[in-house]
Amino acid sequence: MKRNFRKQYWLIGTWFVLSVALIFSCQKEKYRISTSDEVNITGYLEAHETDYSLLTEILYRSKTAGYLGAYGTYTLFAPNNESINAWIKDNGKTGLNDFTDAQLLDFVKYHVVRDTVGSTRFTDGKIKTASLLGEYLYTDVQNGIYRINKSAKIIRSNISCGNGIIHSINKVLVPPAQSLAELIGNNPRYSIFAEALKETGFYDTLYYQRGVAVADAKRFQTAIVESDSVLQLQGIKSYADMKAAYSQTGDVKSHKDSLWLYVAYHLSNDIKFLEDIVAANTIYTLAPKEIISTKLLGAQILLNDDVFNGVHEAGAEINRSQSDVLASNGVLHEAKQPFKIKVRQQVPVYFDIATSPELVNALGSAYFNSSKALVANGATIANSFAFNSLTVSTIGTNGYYYYKALETKRPYANGDLLSLSLCANNSARAKWIEFKTPYLVKGRYKVWICYAQHGDAPEIQATFNPGKGDEQILPNTIILNQSLTASGVSDLANANADNLMLAQGYKRYMATVGDYNANNITGGLKAKSGSEAPLNVGRLAGIINVETTDRHVIRFEAIKDKKCGSNTVYLDMIQFIPADDLEQNYPRFHQISGELFYRPK
Repeated sequence: MKRNFRKQYWLIGTWFVLSVALIFSCQKEKYRISTSDEVNITGYLEAHETDYSLLTEILYRSKTAGYLGAYGTYTLFAPNNESINAWIKDNGKTGLNDFTDAQLLDFVKYHVVRDTVGSTRFTDGKIKTASLLGEYLYTDVQNGIYRINKSAKIIRSNISCGNGIIHSINKVLVPPAQSLAELIGNNPRYSIFAEALKETGFYDTLYYQRGVAVADAKRFQTAIVESDSVLQLQGIKSYADMKAAYSQTGDVKSHKDSLWLYVAYHLSNDIKFLEDIVAANTIYTLAPKEIISTKLLGAQILLNDDVFNGVHEAGAEINRSQSDVLASNGVLHEAKQPFKIKVRQQVPVYFDIATSPELVNALGSAYFNSSKALVANGATIANSFAFNSLTVSTIGTNGYYYYKALETKRPYANGDLLSLSLCANNSARAKWIEFKTPYLVKGRYKVWICYAQHGDAPEIQATFNPGKGDEQILPNTIILNQSLTASGVSDLANANADNLMLAQGYKRYMATVGDYNANNITGGLKAKSGSEAPLNVGRLAGIINVETTDRHVIRFEAIKDKKCGSNTVYLDMIQFIPADDLEQNYPRFHQISGELFYRPK
C-alpha cells in the first residue's frame, strides 16, 4: 500500500474515531482501556501488506481503519489478498475501485465482531455476538479445520492485537442473499412446504429485505421444514394433499385452522443453529403456546422424542447435511420425518424428585443403592435442578439418599429422597432449590408437596416458573416442621380423616394399612394412628395454570427458619394433579419402587 494513500484518509479517519468514541461512550460496553506493545488491528494489517494490502485499502476506503486502529475489543475475520481478488472477480469487477464506499463499509461490518472471540469459543453454531452488520456468523469444524459460514476456512487463528483478535481466512464472507422465505421458496426440494407458507401467510413473515426496519423480536427466525420426499412418504404429494390432510376449516389463514397451526409449529422467532437447538431443550414456536422438545442422542438431534406418562414417543431426526443453512434473517433446518403439534390430555404427574432422568443418569451406581452429594466440583451433578448458590460452605451436605430396609416411621416413595440444607437467613446454607418438572400438559393443576416432617425444618414458598412471564407464586406456605395434625385432624384413624384433611389442604401420600395393592404388599405400610402416622405429609401448595405443554421449573425457597440446621429438609415428591380431578388422595406410594396402592376394595 502506498503511503500517500493512507495520508489521504488520515484527517477523515481521525474525525471518524472521535465520532465513534463519542457514540460508544453512551453505551454500557466494556472495552480495553489500556494497550500493550502489540499493534492494533489496522497496524497489524499494514505491517503485513503481502497478505492484507487489499483489506487495508478496504478499511481506508470504508473509513473504518481509524476505529480498528484505536482502543476497543474486536474480532476481525481477515480475508487475504488472494481471497479478495477472487471475490472481486466473482462480482464481475476488475478492482476495488468498482465498489462504492458504502459497499466496502458493509464488507468490513460483516467481517468484524465487537468482542474478542478466540477459537476456543468456536462451536457448531453461531458466534454469540452478531457482526457489526447486525447478522450472525456461524462456525463449524470440517476435517479438523475451523470454518466460518460453512465456506471460509481459518488458515491462521488467534492473532493477538492490542485491541482484539484477527483470524485469517481463505475466502471472503458474503452475507446471505436470500431471506428464509426465498431460501425455502426457491428450493424445489421444499415445493409443498413453500406453497403452504404462501397460502397461510407465513411467506411474508419469513421475508426480509436489508435496510427495511423490522421489530427486534422478528429480525431473526428459525424454520425446520420437511422436504417433498418426506411428505410424500406420508401420502402428501402436493399442497392440495396437505390442505386436505390438515385444514379442518378451509380457511388456512385462520389462526385456528390446523394447517395454519401446522406451519406455525415449524417456525420460531430467534435464530437457532443446531448447537442452540440441542442446548435449548425446548423451542417455542409461532403456534401459540406450543413447543418442540429437543434432545441429543448420540449424534442424532431429535425433535419431540419424549417419554410422556411412562410411554416413549418416537420423534423426528434433524437432517444435519441439510441444516444450518444461513439466510439473511435466520437459519433453515430440515427434518427427516414429519412432526406436528402433539395433542395430549391432562393426566396426573407424580414426580419423584429423586428420579428425574438427568439425576438418575448422574447418580450412576448410587441410584437405588446408596447416597451421593448433589454438588460436586462446584456444579450440580445434573442440570435438572439448581441452587441459588453453589459456594455456600454447606452446599456439600445436600444429597440423594436411598433406604433399602422397609420402615414405617418416615418411609420415602420408591425408597429414596433428597435431604437438603435450606435456610432463610444463614449465609452458610442455600436459600432455595429449583427443579425441572416432567412434561406437564396445558391446564390447571393442584400442586402437592410431599415431604417427611423434621422438627427443625424451615417454612418454604413454592414458585412456578420463577422469573418468567407466567411466574406463579403458590399461596400456601409449606411448613416442613409440621405433620399431618397441622390440618386440624388429630384422629387420623377416623374413617373420615382423609376427607377432613383434604378439605384443609393436607393428605397422606404413602401407603397406609388397609390400602389395596395388586401384589398384596403388606410390609412397610404406614399406621393409621400413633406417633409415626402423621410424619409423611402431602401439602397443597396451591393451583397453577400451565400455559404451555413443556417441562417447567418449580422453586422452593426457605422464607422462615425454625432452627437452621443441616439436612432438615426431606423432600420426596411433587404431585401435579389436574385441578378438576376428583381423586386427589390416591394412588399412594411405597418404598418398593413401582408399587402403587389404591382405595380399599
